[in-house]
Amino acid sequence: MDGTDNRVRGRTTMVRERAGRGTITIMDAGLAAVLGAAVGTVGTIATGWTSRSLTKMQMRVDSLRARREPRRASYETFSSTAIALHDHLEPWVTFGRHLERPKPSGGAAWDGVVHVGRDSFKKGYADRAVELAAEVSRYGRHAILDGPAEIEPCVNKVVDLSGELSALFRVMQSLNSFADEEGGATMAYDTSHMPDRLKQLDHGVREFLLQASAALDRDLEMRPRAHKLSV
Repeated sequence: MDGTDNRVRGRTTMVRERAGRGTITIMDAGLAAVLGAAVGTVGTIATGWTSRSLTKMQMRVDSLRARREPRRASYETFSSTAIALHDHLEPWVTFGRHLERPKPSGGAAWDGVVHVGRDSFKKGYADRAVELAAEVSRYGRHAILDGPAEIEPCVNKVVDLSGELSALFRVMQSLNSFADEEGGATMAYDTSHMPDRLKQLDHGVREFLLQASAALDRDLEMRPRAHKLSV
């Protein structure tokens, strides 16, 4: 009997003892140790996978942030310069050009033609208009390079309108370079399109800002999910 008892105690299998109607399962120490080690290994694997996933997600978020911030700065510089050009030209287009209109003859309606010369603008006014238009073009190229492709039509629209509005002032620069010191050289220029172009520029900047905002929002789509995983 003693040998039988030893074999029973030495087994590494489960022994069932019946007590009334129930069945009690007893697990020996060896099997418990093996199962405990297996559970610990699974837990370690799961923890490692979660850690790697969080690391990759954080790298993705950091990459999006690193790309988003320069784009945001580029968009802001481009739109601010276009607005500055609009604000610079608005007083002259709205009021100033009327001071240069020729005297009406025969009751004819004004066709928008003005006679402008060196004294038609304050010193530096034409130069500043040309400078701002050039900056709009330059910063527009930066915005297009920063992408995405969806913003390019809006950028090109703003750049083209800025070029049209500044055309008069580029001509004035050329005229002034050949004019004598008395500033006697003048020219006739049709400004009838300028009020409409100025409104289009304002609308174009607003349209660009909407497109740019949508592009920046798309860069943030991964951030909420990254935050949930890291909690």
